Amino acid sequence: MAKRKQMADTAPKAVPIPPLKQPSKLPNVLRFPTLVITSMIVSMAMYSFTSQFGAGDLAGVNKRRDEWWEIGGLLLWKATELGIGWWGEYDGMFLAWFFDHTRTTADMRAGWDLASLTMLSHMPYLYLLTTFYAVRPTTMWLGLFVDVASTYLPFTLLRDSSPVHRSEAKKHEVANKSILDDFNIRLYTSFLAAVMYGIVIYGSFRSWLPGFLIVHFDGLKDLSGAYEAALPGVTIGFLISGYAAQSFLFVPALGAKPDAHDIQMAEFDPETATLGQTIWYNVWGYSKRSRTLIKRTVTLILVSAMQTGLRTVITVEGVDVVGAAGWAAMWAMAATLVGSGFWWVGDVEGVSN
Repeated sequence: MAKRKQMADTAPKAVPIPPLKQPSKLPNVLRFPTLVITSMIVSMAMYSFTSQFGAGDLAGVNKRRDEWWEIGGLLLWKATELGIGWWGEYDGMFLAWFFDHTRTTADMRAGWDLASLTMLSHMPYLYLLTTFYAVRPTTMWLGLFVDVASTYLPFTLLRDSSPVHRSEAKKHEVANKSILDDFNIRLYTSFLAAVMYGIVIYGSFRSWLPGFLIVHFDGLKDLSGAYEAALPGVTIGFLISGYAAQSFLFVPALGAKPDAHDIQMAEFDPETATLGQTIWYNVWGYSKRSRTLIKRTVTLILVSAMQTGLRTVITVEGVDVVGAAGWAAMWAMAATLVGSGFWWVGDVEGVSN
């Protein structure tokens, strides 16, 4: 994705993308509060139900949360996550596929915006417990399912899918539709993201992470997960995360159509432009595809880091602030590498901007 293109004979045409449909009949002012309340109720109910399956695993890991700021901080961050998905206009119709027989199998991809972000940002905390605190993988996957479902299910009732996730979307709504519908490309890009996650995590296991964990994570039960790790095995463990990453980053970016900003940048003339216009062009003179990928990559980095650091330091016994920040930084680095990789993949001939 080149930052600047030579001025074409004709400027790109802005394509108006219809806003996401709102399946709920609630007034607009009530939708987001309803989303937050419903999500928290679903989360508490599902965790209460599933606690019997993993309570023994987590008994020696989770610390008591008696301070109001600890509980309030987690609730506030939960609302913030939902707000990012809501005002970021992420879609939410994945589970609606099961209840709407007019949708095709390809529509199972719809709605993975928020589900993918939730999975990618909540998985690092659970990965820590499974790898170094002897928590069973089944407990990790159950916790991840609860996190994704409780964040995502309310969106099913309040928001429809975006054009890039709908197989029936018209070509004028989505750029590069034939590429997005290609199964092999989705498979390759998912594997690429899994490899990038694997490289960062495996590289950390083999270098700085074990010593860092010993210093800042009091109560670790097992470090063999780091010392015995192999890159192929680590990569395989991130295949589902790779799919989530390509769904959240690659698909929306590649499917983005030119907008008014692209027209403005195409008309930029360095000879007549003011200093402010020149600075703006050099800082943000990207195509809609590049801007979408940049914004989503930054979102993934920040949400992953905040979710991982906050949840680790508040809920895991014996972890200090520096330790939680270091663990979160590793995953932020992985997200950065994945976004950069998708930037490189999308910068090829034959892919429209």
